[in-house]
Amino acid sequence: MAIWKNCRMEVLFYDSAGDAGGTCGVKIDEHTIVVTYKGDDGWVNYTGRNDDSGHFDLHADRYDGHASLHRFPEGRVLEGYWTEQGVRGMWRIHLG
Repeated sequence: MAIWKNCRMEVLFYDSAGDAGGTCGVKIDEHTIVVTYKGDDGWVNYTGRNDDSGHFDLHADRYDGHASLHRFPEGRVLEGYWTEQGVRGMWRIHLG
């Protein structure tokens, strides 16, 4: 399992002017991906399936949240979209 503990996360909101950022942790193995970050109400985990092609489909453990992430082979950046409790946007994670 590959583990990155201090990743830089960039978040863009579609429905409002602005963006956000912060840090997160990422774990990827042959079957799963887990992205963990500290939200306003505590820790949030997005867990999903690793389909071995660089595409990941994730769901949040605490919210009504769904996301995708895409990664080129051996790439250091993950990019995708997200929806969470009616809000939606894009996100980019720099593995570090």
